[in-house]
Amino acid sequence: MLMEELFRRGIMRMGYATDDPSRLTGLFNLEHIGTLPALRREQMQRMLWLEGEWTAVNKVPSTAMNPAYADRQVYRYRVCDGGNWICLVTRGGEQRPHITYDAFSGQFMYVLSEGAFGVLRSPGWDGNSIVFTGEMTMIGVNCVLRQTWTKESDDAFAFVNEERLADGRWGLVDEWEFRRRF
Repeated sequence: MLMEELFRRGIMRMGYATDDPSRLTGLFNLEHIGTLPALRREQMQRMLWLEGEWTAVNKVPSTAMNPAYADRQVYRYRVCDGGNWICLVTRGGEQRPHITYDAFSGQFMYVLSEGAFGVLRSPGWDGNSIVFTGEMTMIGVNCVLRQTWTKESDDAFAFVNEERLADGRWGLVDEWEFRRRF
């Protein structure tokens, strides 16, 4: 249960209300949460290499309805909100929050908010890889997606998207390769 878990983790504690010292209420545990901004900054350091402009190749496999094809796009990422987010920069220059670290849960959050909608989560980097998973809607189709990133260098990375199939296995959706534009 949510509230029980918040108290168990030490995020909240019982204490007296500031507006009524005779009333016991739930309070944020400032000793605990005071350490979280530094943890978030530390973890976001692992993502700062994304800032810049990237050429992406999206390889889509054939299905019963389409032949295999590849699509090319340009992506721009910026560090925003004081270093708390990696934002996608739209063609019009708008910055959309895209990746952050939630120090409360100890997870990276990958936020999709246009065309595809959802929040994928990851416990973090394992060497040069990070895996995000979660429920999402991709252009009107609901699915559970797993996105596995591999960082080749500060100038090259790739990810593979897979969807959970009805039998519980993961099936390939597409593959992306990114190269920094200079």
